[in-house]
Amino acid sequence: MNQRMCILLLFLLLLGCDTSKTIGNDLMVEQYVLDRGYAIVHNEGIVHEYTLHKKQLVEMPYVQYWSVQDVDPLMYVGEKISTSKFIVSGHPLDNNSKNENQQTNVYIISSATGIIGGYSYPAHSEMNDGWVYTIDGQTLEQHTEISYSAWLEQWQDKYK
Repeated sequence: MNQRMCILLLFLLLLGCDTSKTIGNDLMVEQYVLDRGYAIVHNEGIVHEYTLHKKQLVEMPYVQYWSVQDVDPLMYVGEKISTSKFIVSGHPLDNNSKNENQQTNVYIISSATGIIGGYSYPAHSEMNDGWVYTIDGQTLEQHTEISYSAWLEQWQDKYK
């Protein structure tokens, strides 16, 4: 084989490896949603990717996304974060009084090390309608068991 063919073959092999890793991650994220008992209406795939920096933890919208996770976001500073979006049914927020189509947007946050968690909000609303919910539909106050003002003070002390 000539040199061009070898380079092309090597490129295709590397591309194939990367594609299979992406497909594997997509299946893992999808299974995570299914394991929570939700029926997937639509999988929109990865909708946002970024490298997490500490300063983002006190900036909108990242403060919302990370506030309802069960892990310390400092563990992921410097890592590439991917957010995948699903429209689901069978979620507690489906019964929200304004949610006419009875579907919920669920976002799964992951990194190279695996799934971190997620957040949700009713499919009828936009992100500017208020705070996100935990992946299982709890408010920030329900999740943290403290008031918003007390939570905010603690969060800013820790991450500012």
